[in-house]
Amino acid sequence: MSNGSGVLRLNRFSYQNARMGFDPASLGMITLAATSAAAGAASASAQKKSAEATRQAADANAATLRNEADLQKQTGMENAKRMQQDAARQMGEARLDAAQSSLLREGSVPIREQALATRLQTRIQDEAAEAMRNAQSLYNRANMEQYTGRANARAQKTSAMGTLLSGFAQGGNTLLKLSLIHIRRCRRSHK
Repeated sequence: MSNGSGVLRLNRFSYQNARMGFDPASLGMITLAATSAAAGAASASAQKKSAEATRQAADANAATLRNEADLQKQTGMENAKRMQQDAARQMGEARLDAAQSSLLREGSVPIREQALATRLQTRIQDEAAEAMRNAQSLYNRANMEQYTGRANARAQKTSAMGTLLSGFAQGGNTLLKLSLIHIRRCRRSHK
């Protein structure tokens, strides 16, 4: 359409303002839509970073527990080795005592030696078994810590995606409402 001066003037839509391009209500809705999408994206980004921190913390805690388990196992094995050496020493002392007392190697002396050896060996095995149980318990705790932390991280990432989609959906919904308002205005203006 020409305005007589040779300049082609386009017809403006009914929702456009000649100075701004859109009326203030339209600009507000567009801004609201963009803000919803941006807020959703920012929140999702923060949730994703939190999920990564959760996973890293769980991995670090699990590694600490595994190190503690390794140390517990190593300490238990060293204690068992020392106890074995102590048992050999005690058995030697018991034999020396029996020899010095000039008792015959019959009857009560061999039975006493056997009882001492059995008692010492049982103590050594109990100590080693306790160390292994403690170490296994720590390994199990480490595995559970890591599993739980990673599961929480996955849940946080899923929540982040939901937040992101929700932000974009809210923005899209706002733009849809804006479009419907403009369609109604156009229909009214053409009646």
